[in-house]
Amino acid sequence: MKTIGVGVIGWGFMGKTHTQALRSLPLFYPGCDFRAELKCVCARHIENARAAAEAVGFERYTDDYRALLQMDDIDVVSVCTPNDQHEQMVIDALRAGKHVYVDKPLTADEQSALRVAEAARDAAGFTRMAFNNRYFPATLRAKELVEEGRLGDILSFQARYLHSGSIDRDKPAGWKLRGQGGVLLDLGSHALDLVVWLTGWPARVFCSTRTLYPERPAPGGGVATDIAEDQVLALMELPNGAQGVIEASKIATGSDDELTLEVRGTRGALRFDTMDPNYLDFYDNTLPEAPYGGMRGFTRIEAVQRYPAPGGKFLPPKSSIGWERGHLHCYYTFLDDVAHGRRPENGVDEGARLQALMARMMESAKQGKWVEV
Repeated sequence: MKTIGVGVIGWGFMGKTHTQALRSLPLFYPGCDFRAELKCVCARHIENARAAAEAVGFERYTDDYRALLQMDDIDVVSVCTPNDQHEQMVIDALRAGKHVYVDKPLTADEQSALRVAEAARDAAGFTRMAFNNRYFPATLRAKELVEEGRLGDILSFQARYLHSGSIDRDKPAGWKLRGQGGVLLDLGSHALDLVVWLTGWPARVFCSTRTLYPERPAPGGGVATDIAEDQVLALMELPNGAQGVIEASKIATGSDDELTLEVRGTRGALRFDTMDPNYLDFYDNTLPEAPYGGMRGFTRIEAVQRYPAPGGKFLPPKSSIGWERGHLHCYYTFLDDVAHGRRPENGVDEGARLQALMARMMESAKQGKWVEV
């Protein structure tokens, strides 16, 4: 059995999420022909790195990511740090001959993302963006239906990622509320990724943003004034003229962590909601009209946890799916490609292209007009 050594850089929320996925692989994919081993964890403070290693079983720990990159038994590196640290870490990892699994967004700005994509083009290592919402059975089935032509020509689309975490005026302004964050990079990147993955890339965008409170308490005391946007609304137009709406908000009162998607075409339509992730709703517009409705209407496809082998056995395929399962399948498919020498889809080149799209959206918001993509 092939062994893939993994190092994790960053021990915040996403570092723990990536590690949970790695530890769960043997349970959820029994019989796969590779094994991931937790070789080293890197955290900013050595005591946190030590605690992480002791808690989940990393063989080593460090507070210097460059030391991690020099370890010969590490094949794959997870980059789970704040956005503005991604560029150097990803490029250094690729130059060290590692494969790289990096959290979204790729970097904090467009030019930084383009430099990462350029480095990846000349590197031997593979890359993968951690866009976990692509990897639910329901969204994977949606992709199949689109590729089968079941939607026909795209007519319209809508994606909304709603959260309520920034309503409190007294919330300290951490990095996700400041220059390298903002709701577009944090949540909007997920909504945009699903849309372009299913419908293709837009031709132009028109965008507006809102910052609820221009000043917030700074974590170390005082007042922070470099506050990023809390809400983004955008119109997007595809090359065929189809138009859609993208919204990302952290000031959506009553919302938890809600990503909804609708795509409508000449032959059919799709609906998906991460708060109801077991199902994909599909409307077949080719069915005939009939008295009392016939068979027309949205059909709920029972995607649940029906992954192809070697997945789909544990947990049972009829057991309700959760948020972390998309992360697990995203990481599994990447390691499966690494193990078999296949260049993965959804690499940093796509991450850079998405970063460029978000940059055009922010240009539109500043200029107050449509911007070509």
